[in-house]
Amino acid sequence: MKILYGIQGTGNGHMSRANAIVPRLSEYAEVDILVSGHSSEIKSGFPVKFQYPGLGFSFGKNGGINYWQSLVRSKPAQFIKDIRKLPVQSYDFIITDFEPVTAWAARLSGTPCIGVSHQASFLSQKTPRPRSTQWFGETLFQWYAPVDTAIGFHYQPYDYSILTPVIRDEVRSLNPSDEGHVTIYLPAYSPDRLLPHLQKLGLPVHLFTKHEHLARTAGNIRIMPVNSEGYLRSLESCTALVCGAGFESPSEGLFLGKRMLCIPMKQQYEQHCNAAALQQMGIAVHPKVDDGFTAELQQLLERPAPEPLCYPDVLTEVCDTVFSLYSNFEVIRLCSMNQYAADNRLLSMPKPDFSSENSHTPDFSFGTTDQPAVNS
Repeated sequence: MKILYGIQGTGNGHMSRANAIVPRLSEYAEVDILVSGHSSEIKSGFPVKFQYPGLGFSFGKNGGINYWQSLVRSKPAQFIKDIRKLPVQSYDFIITDFEPVTAWAARLSGTPCIGVSHQASFLSQKTPRPRSTQWFGETLFQWYAPVDTAIGFHYQPYDYSILTPVIRDEVRSLNPSDEGHVTIYLPAYSPDRLLPHLQKLGLPVHLFTKHEHLARTAGNIRIMPVNSEGYLRSLESCTALVCGAGFESPSEGLFLGKRMLCIPMKQQYEQHCNAAALQQMGIAVHPKVDDGFTAELQQLLERPAPEPLCYPDVLTEVCDTVFSLYSNFEVIRLCSMNQYAADNRLLSMPKPDFSSENSHTPDFSFGTTDQPAVNS
């Protein structure tokens, strides 16, 4: 059996998840890899057969997406050419982690395509949304990388087709501690935009950034380029984590039991959906970096650290479900994904059990929050 696995190269979560899933899939099938986009700091743990520019977004320096740079880097004619030349007919089926070249090539050729991504969780209407939903964002969930059926990942298993996060082994092996510093990773903000606010904290800050390539110190702030090993060491021993409202960083913070303050990127609908889910779990969310951000962070540091969430290893469920979906593909084609999940025909796996002999069973509640839901 041959599988083509498409990975979205924008951000780190897609590659991190693939590094965990691909080796397990490779035990049962021959797996080739396609990556589109080039902005992940996490290296692939396997050979990449196809590397395409794809369609992605570029981070800005003031809290949002740089749409001009995204437009400049986007090459629609090349994107269409890449779709047409991709030999998807050579594969039994396609897996896509929100990667559009593989998804559209599969759609046009009739090749079975299974989504395995965080974005796939938003194909269910049970997944939290902000108060103001966004038509364009909801359309992207459906059509940026269209699939026949999908396995989604989210902070909680909101529906039968949704699993809890894939936590990479490097994070599972950490021994969380509190050495008093704050770890910050906000790729949509430049250090110069953050420094005036962080210098008010009066405690050590480890600031990881995409925007600088050499480490430097500015008062209480250690500014470092992003690298996986340095970031993980800082995350392991931080007293609090400040990050965007993407999926991987908050998931790892929840797993390690870290105080967290999340700031969704401006005009990035997925992150505002994630922020709404995090707020339901009692996690602090602030709309942007401003004077209120510093006050919010200081209040966070006065609260007790939450209990870690014992997310189970879901790799076996992922692989079993992928092959089960493929073997029942003709049935799936007769049903919409939402109806398929609701009818409990194939994805009716039990909800993950977080209990163990040495851990509590969390209720996904870190206490109440008075913050309003984030608007997109």
